[in-house]
Formats: sequence, C-alpha cells, structure tokens
Amino acid sequence: MPVTKHAFSADGSVTEHVLSNSQGTSVYVTTWGARLTRFLIKDKSSVLRDVVAGFETYEQWQDSLLIDDPYFGATVGRVAGRIHPCDSVTIAGHQCTLPEIQPNKVCLHGGRQGFDKKVFTATDVSTKHAAAVRFMYVSPDGEEGFPGEVELSVTYSLADDDSLAISYHGKLTKGSESILNPTNHTYWNLTGFAEPTILNHICSLSATHVMATHSDHPMIPTGQLQPVVGTALDFVSLPRKFGDRIGEFDDEVLRGYDHVYATSTAPTDHLRQVACVWSELSGIRLTVMTDQPALVMYTGNWISDKLAGKYGVRYGKHAAVALETQRFVNAISIPEYRDQVLLRPGDDFVHNVVFRLDTVK
Repeated sequence: MPVTKHAFSADGSVTEHVLSNSQGTSVYVTTWGARLTRFLIKDKSSVLRDVVAGFETYEQWQDSLLIDDPYFGATVGRVAGRIHPCDSVTIAGHQCTLPEIQPNKVCLHGGRQGFDKKVFTATDVSTKHAAAVRFMYVSPDGEEGFPGEVELSVTYSLADDDSLAISYHGKLTKGSESILNPTNHTYWNLTGFAEPTILNHICSLSATHVMATHSDHPMIPTGQLQPVVGTALDFVSLPRKFGDRIGEFDDEVLRGYDHVYATSTAPTDHLRQVACVWSELSGIRLTVMTDQPALVMYTGNWISDKLAGKYGVRYGKHAAVALETQRFVNAISIPEYRDQVLLRPGDDFVHNVVFRLDTVK
C-alpha cells in the first residue's frame, strides 16, 4: 500500500504523509501533533469528499491558533480531557502542579504545549495489507508538569476496506511513575461540510451510562456513572439526529454534547463497536471500534465562526463532531480509576481504535 510525503510547513521541518488504498481513499497526517488533516472518501454518488476539519498548511494552522484552538485532528496528551484540581495531582508519591488551561484549576489536553503542539518523527511501516506510518515522540521528564520521561508511538494504518486504525503504545523510559491517556481529536462532518453543521447526522452509541459531573463544576467527572436511557444523552435506545435534542443543553455552559460515555469500566483485550454516525445526504457512515472504556462525544459546541479552513470552509458551532476514545476523564483524581492512567516502569500502554467508513444508500 502506498505512502507518500511532502512538506507541510514552508521550511520543510513539518511533513505531511499521505496514506492511500485501492478504493481511491486517502488519509493525510502531519508530523506536527501526529495530526489527521484530511480524510478523502467517495460518497454514495462516488463524489470525493473530505470529511474532517483542518487547514491547508502549517502556517495557516498557526494563524488559526490566534483565533481558537479546537485541537482539529490532533493527538492530544499526555492526558486527554480535563484534570481537576490541577494544582495538587499526586504522582509517584509527589504533589505535581499542572498548567491551568481553564478556570478553577483545570488542566486540559496535556497543558499549554501538549502532544498536539509537538513535532513527531515519522516512519513508513506499510504492509501488503495496509498503508501505515508510525509517529514517535519522547516527552521529557517534567514537560508540562508531568513527571517521568515517556515514549509514545502513534501508528495510523489505512486498509482497503476504508478502515483507519490508530494504535498507541507508550512506556515510561525514565522515572518511577507517570500518567498517560492520549486520544485522537479529529472532527468529522460526513457531508464534507456541504451541510455546515452535523445536526442532521444520525448517531447510535452502545453506552448506557455517562460519567456524572460535579454540580458546581459541570465539566469535571465525579467517578459516578449515571444512566442515559430516556434522557437527551440517550443514543442507545434508538438512533437519532444530533439536532433532535441538542437544544436542551444550557447555552451558557454546554451548548451541546460534551460528555464522557462509559463503554466499559476498564480497557478490554478486544475491539468493541462504541459508535456509529452517518449522513443521509452523503450516505457516508462512520463506525468506531475501540478497546478503551470511554468515548468522549463533543459536537464542536465552542468552535469559533471566525475559523476558515480547507477549501475556504467557514467552521463554527456544531460544524463537526469529535469521537474521542480513551481512559476515563479525570481518572487520576478518582481513586477507583487511577490505575487506568498510571504508567510505571515495565508497563506497556496500549490503546487501539478503528474508524471504519463506508456508504449506505
């Protein structure tokens, strides 16, 4: 399976790698943030559509950060999601202070300069079955306040059935303990942004519970699991459009879906289907399978309408949906789930996710 590469930044220090298959599907990933920048696939009428959000060049991406940073396509970490309180995180027997990214002592997505802002090395690891590139980054001890040196590899593999597999492997190379919980933060619009929002996308989830949050801090999970059946969070009883009940959320706090769905209570040794989303307009369907216990579903509630991306597309509120597979959010601060994210010498951190695209009439 072919892989090509070209410069993504003007000086050539950041490269973009193109994975292709025999169906005419192409996936683009950059060394900056091991970031998925394009996913080109044919719709039900054989029209090629780019179904992920992003920007044309590294320089345009840097300019966009001055307006807003939705983490389009990025590998985020060391720890995806929120950690609270970020000024008193106990790791390796010591109290660590992590950067406050959001008010009230909240660290988000690994800090100010997380994995999404780092330049990875890239190696073509393609086989006869899939086009594949492995991205590697070594996070030094103390980076963004996290103890220990951590080595992370992120391998993207595109198969002929239009399945994109992402495999994460991490290990602690120096130190006695750290934490690790990366995810992929791609935003999907299965119409290729022909429809400016995903409100007409139909969604089905496997999870019957979400992580409850603090009443005075509605984005921070408590560790308790609450049932979704019969609520606006229910996508398990019957598939339905995002737009059907999205208006029930407080426009000042949530503005839409930004919830941690519990697909199990711990990582498993096999892939399970956790989500299926499709567009009637394009016929493109996205199925998500993972071995991780959580799926964070975020409907782009706070994407700035000042962002203009590839092909001149203007993004904005609800322009696309992120489906982030990972360990439980804020696990390090929840005693019963701490072990999900702790990384010790000899541990092999593993996280697998498959995004399979096909078309339905």
